[in-house]
Amino acid sequence: MQQGNLAATAQPLEGIMTDHVTIRGVVGTEPRTSNGNSGTTIAKFRLVSNERRQDPDSGQWIDVHSNWYTVSCFRAMASNMLDSIRMGDHVVVYGKVQLREFDRNDGTRGFSADIEALAMGHDLRFGVSSFERMRRADSEEIHRKNEHHHSRAATTKGTEDFPVTGWPEEREESGTETESNAA
Repeated sequence: MQQGNLAATAQPLEGIMTDHVTIRGVVGTEPRTSNGNSGTTIAKFRLVSNERRQDPDSGQWIDVHSNWYTVSCFRAMASNMLDSIRMGDHVVVYGKVQLREFDRNDGTRGFSADIEALAMGHDLRFGVSSFERMRRADSEEIHRKNEHHHSRAATTKGTEDFPVTGWPEEREESGTETESNAA
C-alpha cells in the first residue's frame, strides 16, 4: 500500500478516540457532590500535581510548577469517593481528560483540564489505605446518606512532605459557575 493511500484511509472516527491520563497529586479541595438532571450522583474535587525538584545546593525539595485539574466521578464511584478521599490526600487518578477553553468575565481567555475519573485511589508512597468491597445494597445506602452531607469541612491543605502550593484563584467563567459555587 502506498503512503498516499494510507493517509486517505486514515480518517478519524468520531466518538472513538479518547485521551486517557494517569495523574498523581494532592486533593486540593474538599470533594463536593451534586445530582445531575437525571438524578445521577456527581462528585468533584480539584487536584494539584506539583513538579518538585531537589535543590542541589540545599538538598531541600522545592516546587517548580503546579498543574490543577477538576476531577469528576459519577454514581457508585462518586459515593465511594466521598467516603474515602479528603482534602490533602495523596491520590492517583486514571481517567478521560478534556481540555476546555472559556471566556472569563473580564474578557480574557482561560483554559481548564477536566478529568472524568474511571479509577482512583490513595498514593501508597505517602501512607497506608484499607479497601472495603461494597455490596450493591451497601452502595445504595451510602448514596442515600451522602445526599444528606454534601459538603465537608476542610481539614488540611497538604502534608509536611508534600505541601499544596500554587492555589489557583477562583475561576470566573462567563456563563458558567465559578469555582466557589460549582458542584
